[in-house]
Amino acid sequence: MTVKASHLRELLNSQLPDPNLVLIEGRLEVVPVDLLDADHYRGALLLLSRSELLARGVDETSPDDELELQAATISTAVNDLGA
Repeated sequence: MTVKASHLRELLNSQLPDPNLVLIEGRLEVVPVDLLDADHYRGALLLLSRSELLARGVDETSPDDELELQAATISTAVNDLGA
């Protein structure tokens, strides 16, 4: 599973209340925090919230290379879960 800069940009630009990036059934989705307990998202792996991403020092104006660096870090962490 590979997180890309485009996934993080989607999270940063989301109009959802308190958006979160989750991995569910092999795909990445941005969902609001209040849906994480819904049956549809049961078993989803919460990767990152927008507030956590902002705390890492990136925002909507960050260049793609910075987002790619963050995405690679998240991808590595997720892939290490299966090791």
